[in-house]
Amino acid sequence: MPGQSPANPHVTVALDNPIPIYNLDSRRWAIIRHSLSITITTAVIVMAFMVITLPIMAVFLIDEAFIASDYAESVLIAAGVGLAASVLIFPIAFGFERLVMRGGTAWKVLAACAPIASPVAAALIIVSLFKIQPSAAVGDALAIAILFFMSFSVYWVSLWSLSAVRYGAWRFSRRMGRGRRFGQPDRAR
Repeated sequence: MPGQSPANPHVTVALDNPIPIYNLDSRRWAIIRHSLSITITTAVIVMAFMVITLPIMAVFLIDEAFIASDYAESVLIAAGVGLAASVLIFPIAFGFERLVMRGGTAWKVLAACAPIASPVAAALIIVSLFKIQPSAAVGDALAIAILFFMSFSVYWVSLWSLSAVRYGAWRFSRRMGRGRRFGQPDRAR
C-alpha cells in the first residue's frame, strides 16, 4: 500500500510515490560490512596459518636454520589465498544475505545454521579424504572445498556480527537519547 513501510527496512516508500526506492545508506552499510568481512576472513586465515606453522618454525629457530624471508613469503602466500577465498565468497554471501533479508522463516533458519553447517561440512570432507584417499586432482578440489566452507563460516559470522553491533549501538544511542537507564524497560517503541 502507498505510504506504508515495507517489510524490508532497506527499501523505503515515499508517501507520494508508491514505487520502492533503494535506500542509499543501506547500500553504503552493505559495502562497509562486506569489506570488513573480507578483511576479517583474510586475517583469520592468516592467523590460522601462523598458529599452525609457528610451532614448526620454533623448531627451526632452535636449530638456527630459521629463514625469516621464507616464512614471511609463506605468510604472504597465505594472505593471498585468504584474500582470494574471501573475494570469491563475497558474491555467494551477498546473494545469500539478500535471500535471507527478503525471504521467509526458512531462509532465516538457514542463515542461523550456516556458520555451524559449514565447519561440519568441512570436517566431513576431511574425514572422507582419509577414508577415500582420492587422486591428487580430487584431493586439491576437496581442499578448496574445505577452505571455502571454513572461510564462509568466518565470513558469515563476521557479516552478521557487524549488523548486530550496529543494531546494539543504535539501541544504545536511542536509549541514551531518552535518558533511560539500562535497568528500566523501554516502553516508547
